[in-house]
Amino acid sequence: MAKAVKPPVVHDTADLVPTSGDPHQFYGMGEYRYHHYDTIREPTFPRKPDVSKGELAAGATVTRTDVWHDPKEPAIVSVAKFSPENYRPVGFAENAPMPTSTVPEGALDFRANRLPIGHADRRPWVYFCTAGGAVVAASIIRSVAGKLILTMWPAKDVFAAGIVEVDLRPVRVGQNFTVKWREKPVFIRKRTPEQIASAKKDDVIAPSMREPATDAERCKRPEWLICIGVCTHLGCIPQPDAGNYGGYFCPCHGSHYDYAGRIRQGPAPKNLEVPPHSFLDENTVKLG
Repeated sequence: MAKAVKPPVVHDTADLVPTSGDPHQFYGMGEYRYHHYDTIREPTFPRKPDVSKGELAAGATVTRTDVWHDPKEPAIVSVAKFSPENYRPVGFAENAPMPTSTVPEGALDFRANRLPIGHADRRPWVYFCTAGGAVVAASIIRSVAGKLILTMWPAKDVFAAGIVEVDLRPVRVGQNFTVKWREKPVFIRKRTPEQIASAKKDDVIAPSMREPATDAERCKRPEWLICIGVCTHLGCIPQPDAGNYGGYFCPCHGSHYDYAGRIRQGPAPKNLEVPPHSFLDENTVKLG
């Protein structure tokens, strides 16, 4: 028969706590799961058992002689009370009786009145909180998004400046009239029959031009040429009734435009831009 090995001397009760098996353990000590039970516990060791009275069961593996045994229960049950589940708070007297609950006296235990997480009866409250939070979050997002969109939306005065109605009655035949639209000069020319004929005659060579376009594509009405008075080269303002083609001439770098505003000679890469416009009646045109 193997000789019994004497257990080592223990100097602290924390050394008697198993290192695993209790989810509440923390470095050899145990803590209550609920935050309002802020109590550190140590194992309970009441009086020593009386071996002469058979308080220890035969063959039981006991490495501590301070295990308390109730004569009315098997010794192995008493040994089980040595597990970390049966702790008492630090500071209790050494001869205090083994508590029947892991909750110390004087600390209210509401665990029996609580529903476990995930219980069906808890879901309505969870749904209510989730829905309420979603409504509040949606309201905040809507308010912030609405203000953000309004800050990026153009003001009404900007819209008003983008649409200009021009009375054409003061413009004489052959005259080049200039108006301001979106901070740019716009040329409105009432062309003579000779100018119209000259522009239409050059339609046959339009495909070979730098930016191909016919006279009809640039003039909604034959007698009216409407274009932005900014040279497409570097932004200078061309001079009307000048240049090799009689339309417009840019004095900055020598770009020549014809009576349809098409680039014919010089460094300009494109024709004079035609702004969006429509004729409201015989004497009124709307720009923008």
